[in-house]
Amino acid sequence: MKTFMGIFGGFFAVGLLCLLACMYTVNEGEQVILTQFGKPIGKPVIEPGLKFKVPLIQMVNRMESRILEWDASPTDMPTKDKLYISVDTFARWRIVDPMQYFLRLRDERSAQSRLDDILGSETRTAVAKHELIEIIRSTKDRKPLKDESIVVTNQVVGVLVPIIKGRQAVEEEIFKAAAPKLGVFGVELLDVRFK
Repeated sequence: MKTFMGIFGGFFAVGLLCLLACMYTVNEGEQVILTQFGKPIGKPVIEPGLKFKVPLIQMVNRMESRILEWDASPTDMPTKDKLYISVDTFARWRIVDPMQYFLRLRDERSAQSRLDDILGSETRTAVAKHELIEIIRSTKDRKPLKDESIVVTNQVVGVLVPIIKGRQAVEEEIFKAAAPKLGVFGVELLDVRFK
C-alpha cells in the first residue's frame, strides 16, 4: 500500500508540474509574444488573464503596454549662432505593435538604445538649425516686465529680441522628424521635450 501511495504521489506531483508549466499569466500592464524555438507564433497576447502554452517548447516574452520614459544624458550641442549649450532631452513612448517591436528590438534595453540614437540625432539637428534665443524662449509675443521706478532715456532697454519659432516649435520639429523613424520598430512616440 505504501508503494502504491508513493507511486501515485509521484505521478500526481509530475502531473501538477506539467499543468503549471502549461499555464502563464498576462498582467494588465503587459503584452506577451509566444515563441517556439525562438520564432514568434500566433498573435500577441494583450488581454490580461490566465493563458495556456505548450510546456518546454513555447517560451513567454513579456513587454510593457504602459507608457514608458526615455531620459537622455545632458549633452553639449552647438546652436546656429555657434554657442554651445547643454541640452537635456526626455520623451515618453509606448509599444503599439508588439510583434514588430519583438522582431526588430526584442527588449526594452535595445529600444532605449535606438531612442538614444534617433532622438539624440534629431535633437542635435534641430538645435544646430536654430539660434540660442529660439531654443531658450518659449513664447513669441512675450512682453518684458518694466520697473516704473527706473527712468530710461534710451528706449532699447527693456526690449526683447524677437523670435520666429520658440522652444515649443523646435520640440515639435524634433517630434515630427523622429516619430516616423520609431514607428517602424513598433514604437509610438508620444512626446519629446528638452531643457
